[in-house]
Amino acid sequence: MPQVKPSDGPVAVTGASGHIGSHVVRALMKRGYTVRACVTDESKPEKTAHLLAMNSGVYPGRVELRTGNLLEQGSYDEIFAGCAAVMHVGTPMGYANVNKPRQIYDGAVIGTLNVLESVKQAGSVRRMVYTSSFSAIAHPAPRGYVFTEKDWASDNRGKDPTWTPESIDTNGDVAYSMGKIATEQMAWRVAEEDGRFDVITVCPCVGLGPLLSRAHELPGSWQYFLGRMLMGKPCGRGWQHLWNIVDVRDVGDAHALIIESDKCKNGGRYQLTAADRSGELNAAELQEHLARLFPHIAVGGPPKQYEEIVAKYGHPYDAPRAYCDRAREDLGLTSRPVDDTLFETGRTMIELGIVKPAFK
Repeated sequence: MPQVKPSDGPVAVTGASGHIGSHVVRALMKRGYTVRACVTDESKPEKTAHLLAMNSGVYPGRVELRTGNLLEQGSYDEIFAGCAAVMHVGTPMGYANVNKPRQIYDGAVIGTLNVLESVKQAGSVRRMVYTSSFSAIAHPAPRGYVFTEKDWASDNRGKDPTWTPESIDTNGDVAYSMGKIATEQMAWRVAEEDGRFDVITVCPCVGLGPLLSRAHELPGSWQYFLGRMLMGKPCGRGWQHLWNIVDVRDVGDAHALIIESDKCKNGGRYQLTAADRSGELNAAELQEHLARLFPHIAVGGPPKQYEEIVAKYGHPYDAPRAYCDRAREDLGLTSRPVDDTLFETGRTMIELGIVKPAFK
């Protein structure tokens, strides 16, 4: 399908109030689009005020709040009518155990099917960008293996006892990965059968960068644990391996670049990951970066278990290695330096009052 431009009509964004969704909205507004920002409840200013604030005149585009429910058939029919593109970012997550594994899976698959049906009903949509996850790519692999868009989380599972349909009801991580795989492939198939629109998927890894709202600090998220380190606490996630970091602003830009690109076709897939090895940090390296960026803070470091891994293996697991080469080549995506990403994450968490730093 032809690429999209602001004069072609509005762009709808599901999950618009979330960390990624908000940056997708902002990236579109910077380009002059009218954005229909879909949220589950317009009456909650703590989740929508930052979106409406984008109408201050700083950006040439405009945002309009719309209410939609992923699990309600037809919920987006009216919202998508006349839209030139749809950014499907929203999905139920497992943070703080808010959703059970089956809800995570069904929210991805059934929710996306409802979105696709509304896209078909609209008839005006040329492109849909589906926000998948690096969890749909990463699979058991040797140390130092470099993942690409050709990889799927279902690869190399062998007799992995956790990788079974039964785990969808018991294991949130497996339910999330399986749901993202099923949804990517389903979305491409539906678009191919319809023939009036393309679906391109993006797979972000460790998404960090400026928080635009207090609601963007979700317990269990990567930014949550970075914030705990700024409070002097040990790194509580990913210390067994690498943090493969992508800036959430780059993720937002990638969504917008995809709908405007003449290279993107149905079935396209882009992993949004580190630009190079500078964006792949273990827990000790992450502490070093944060300590340099926030010299007045006593930054927490790796937990005690980390020392046991280093003593036994010499370093934590050398994974995941992955680079956003295809996005940079096809889309012209420019990756922000990792120090800028880390600093803006910490700065905004402190300014929003989410984090009380462990000052020296």
